[in-house]
Amino acid sequence: MVATQNVNTPRSRHVPLRRCVVCRESRPQAELLRLTQDPSGAWVYDARKRLGGRGTWVCRPCAAAAVQGEEVKKLSRAFKAQAAQVLGLLREAAKAPAQPASGRQAAVTARRDGGTDV
Repeated sequence: MVATQNVNTPRSRHVPLRRCVVCRESRPQAELLRLTQDPSGAWVYDARKRLGGRGTWVCRPCAAAAVQGEEVKKLSRAFKAQAAQVLGLLREAAKAPAQPASGRQAAVTARRDGGTDV
């Protein structure tokens, strides 16, 4: 007996979820900002989401609220004594636009939207 596959059903791609440390809400990884600690213990904004080590994730709405001063208490609860440094990084990250799709993801998106394959 041969196993059959349903070739008409498109396969859904796995979307990694991460939890925001401020609001504790799970969101797709692409919607979050990633912060990591360097070997000296200082927090660094990881725009490409590729730096080594365990990252800490903050959603864009929480980052925007923290920059405006609304969520500072929650931010200080999540990052303890380093909240002031993290707030500066979030201000920097809020100025930068969301990362455009690159590499394979850009090709998949272009093909899905009817564009040419890169």
